[in-house]
Amino acid sequence: MHWAVVIGVLISILAFPWHAAADTAKVQVGHNRLEPAEISIKVGDSVAFHNEDEMPGGHTIVADEKSFTSPPLGKDKSWTHTFTDEGTFTYHIKEHPGAKGKIVVQEKK
Repeated sequence: MHWAVVIGVLISILAFPWHAAADTAKVQVGHNRLEPAEISIKVGDSVAFHNEDEMPGGHTIVADEKSFTSPPLGKDKSWTHTFTDEGTFTYHIKEHPGAKGKIVVQEKK
């Protein structure tokens, strides 16, 4: 059983790396969690939200200031949003309001 867990973790890391290309950051979504909870990107970069947990109806990512809302994400589904404005964007999981995140978008230099 232990080896099955280790192999599963390794496969998930290879299939969904924490850091991909410089222009797309990854956020893993689950029950009451966003990992990492805070990220910094540049204007024009994207953030891919990937739901790892089963949730009836899915998990929905919502910007606190209403600038973006994902569709409900089923298990192993992703949604990507591109940030075109500089600023700090706080967000949460609609179904778990206590799970909060922050995206700091900086001007490209």
